[in-house]
Amino acid sequence: MINKLANDAWRFKVETAFESSKFNADKDKALPWFCQQKDRLTALYSEMSEFMIHRKILRQCGGDLDNAIKSMTTEQSSVKDIINKLQKVTTRTRIGSSRANLKTRFTTPWEDSVDKNSKENSNNVKYKSANIIRKCHICQSTTH
Repeated sequence: MINKLANDAWRFKVETAFESSKFNADKDKALPWFCQQKDRLTALYSEMSEFMIHRKILRQCGGDLDNAIKSMTTEQSSVKDIINKLQKVTTRTRIGSSRANLKTRFTTPWEDSVDKNSKENSNNVKYKSANIIRKCHICQSTTH
């Protein structure tokens, strides 16, 4: 397959597809995503070791998820072990999910109203702070 399709355009297309495919626990299933990424890397770099392929794929998962999987696996871990660990971490924790989901999940209604009010009153706060007279904490004098 590499000998038939190994021109620059094909290589560029596969590399950009690999780099643009980031793992998102909300959208992607672990097994098909991992296998697709592994197929892309083995097509590009047939001489790369299995350990290095796994590490390159895990870098596409993101920092927290990458570190969680690396701490649970060894250099001799098989594809099956890594995929199982990836599924465990994403199903049991919120690691790997999108940040927008986390923000909407943990905001409360009163925080939203505070944000709206703070935008409206931001100009008033500036003028109020200008009217404050600064005094010395020790002698209460305004001239130092």
